[in-house]
Amino acid sequence: MNAMINEKRMLNTFLKLVRTDSESFHEGKIQQMLAAELKKLGGSVYVDKAGKKIGSDAQGNIIASFKGESGKKTFLLSSHMDTVQPGKGVKPSVKNGRVVTDGTTVLGGDDKAGIAVILEILAALKESKTPHAPLQVIFTLNEENGMGGAKNLDYSKIKGRDGLILDNESAEELLVRGPAVCDFLVEIKGVAAHAGVCPEKGISALEVAAKALSMMKLGRVDAETVCNFGVVEGGKVTNAVMPLLKLKGEARSLNPRKLQKQVKHMKDCFAKAAKLFVRKVDGETIKPQIVIETPLRYGALNIPKTAAAVKLVQAAGRKHGVKIKAVASGGGCDANVTCQHGLLMPNLGLGVDKCHSTKEYLELKDFYKAARIVLDAVLAYK
Repeated sequence: MNAMINEKRMLNTFLKLVRTDSESFHEGKIQQMLAAELKKLGGSVYVDKAGKKIGSDAQGNIIASFKGESGKKTFLLSSHMDTVQPGKGVKPSVKNGRVVTDGTTVLGGDDKAGIAVILEILAALKESKTPHAPLQVIFTLNEENGMGGAKNLDYSKIKGRDGLILDNESAEELLVRGPAVCDFLVEIKGVAAHAGVCPEKGISALEVAAKALSMMKLGRVDAETVCNFGVVEGGKVTNAVMPLLKLKGEARSLNPRKLQKQVKHMKDCFAKAAKLFVRKVDGETIKPQIVIETPLRYGALNIPKTAAAVKLVQAAGRKHGVKIKAVASGGGCDANVTCQHGLLMPNLGLGVDKCHSTKEYLELKDFYKAARIVLDAVLAYK
């Protein structure tokens, strides 16, 4: 008997999952539930210690291993356990071929649709006893807040290299490229002065920032690179030349070399602006001081289109009448992090739409089709 997807069971699993609250940092309940379910399905379950490191009430990420045919390599399947806010008290319903919310919360299809697909594949394989490669299932914490789970995953327990992350929207897209992202944190110290009595004796940190930003390439820099400042903190009163300003921004690019070039350009603009405000006041030289930090938030996702998982998914898609495109995205996901550890895990869509909003929904026909495609990819892996 060949493994087959049971649509009714998979839908019921999904509805149970979305009714289980698991906003970021509060994945404890669903982590315990999933660990127990994976054991029932025959997995050897390991939970790492990532939870404490990132401030979650869960112990950690789940890594579950399932035996397969000897001589075959291990295939990986992964989704994340957390949801964005508002994700408490989700009330799902099925309407016109979609799972929707009551409009007060997100649905949580991002990423409980992925978890449901993985659990259904495991159940189908177990009940049919269909031969398959060894499998490892990875359920991560805190993807929605900077991929904290994936960054702190115990990679020493991972046995495979090829696999799939199930956390994308369109069931016809396989994400293989994503940007590296640098945070850009700036602190500008000007010189305070009374704005009504002697403004010429001060240096406005705000003016320094404005001059630097006016020189800078922002927004869409090129086809692969973007830059943005989104947080400004400074000033308390209107009658003082602003002595301190903090800016928070980011630069991201699909091309790591272009990212380095953009970050250097941004730093140079601040340095050039600072020089324009150096002057003498009462016989002393005053100048702004600028401190810049540019930590790498996460590296680039770059999976060759010749990678095993890409070819397997596209072949399975053709079997089901779906042309699955290998695409790039401007956003990040767990795949960005796992890629830095040598794992070739592109991110497949599952029919979730309007993510991160109370209008989020799951298109069931795409959900079921994606599950069949993933199952076929798993069975074809050697």
